[in-house]
Amino acid sequence: MKLDYHVHTAFSDDSDEPMESMCRRAVELGLAEVCFTEHLDFDALSLGYYKPDAYFTELARLREQFDGKLVIRTGLEISEPHDHQAELEEARARPYDFILGALHYWMGGIFPSVMRDRGMNLEKCCKAYWREMKKMAAIPGYDCVAHFDFPIRFFGDIFYEQDEIDEIFSMLVQNNTVIELNTSSLRRGVAEPMPGRALLERYAAQGGKHVTLGSDAHSAHELYEGIDVARELATSVGLSVVRFEGQKML
Repeated sequence: MKLDYHVHTAFSDDSDEPMESMCRRAVELGLAEVCFTEHLDFDALSLGYYKPDAYFTELARLREQFDGKLVIRTGLEISEPHDHQAELEEARARPYDFILGALHYWMGGIFPSVMRDRGMNLEKCCKAYWREMKKMAAIPGYDCVAHFDFPIRFFGDIFYEQDEIDEIFSMLVQNNTVIELNTSSLRRGVAEPMPGRALLERYAAQGGKHVTLGSDAHSAHELYEGIDVARELATSVGLSVVRFEGQKML
């Protein structure tokens, strides 16, 4: 089945793409299913941008318009859910099919592109990232971790210690939280999706069985990019691609 489970539109503060044009592009590409995972971020520039009522209204309209042509799932990408558990619980009470948890800010509110541009040390940035990821992995309530090794998208490389990674994956498995194979790194010149084969093998070794597939598209031309590559990678590691409905794995 052709699907994309990480898609942003103008309901996210970093996209101008209408949701309808994303749906049209999905139909053109022959997708069976798409999930709109708009940003719920808490940095100064993003705070308050996302309007869930407007999102659900437009999505309902498009479900009617594209009925029989495309399955449209409701989704959310919530930043630092461990630091915003009240907002996570509020989101869980809404009719979302799928909730991504993401770690976007972990060093004093600095986005990783700024870390890179300032010439910050990769190892230092990654050590801080994994410390924060461990806190995020410890809590249940979201369905999936977005772009697990996020720093690689900006630095082109990643640093980790295997014991710490194994601990994080074990916590996620215990909480029934899956991980995403995010293909946006391929558009940035990285050789593999996030995460790549080495980390996926560690995930499987700790009992991980399932992944979702997402392009992290912010414009229609990015939709589904790299998903076939990610699916092949997941299969080669023995992981199953899953979908969600009503925050339940299908």
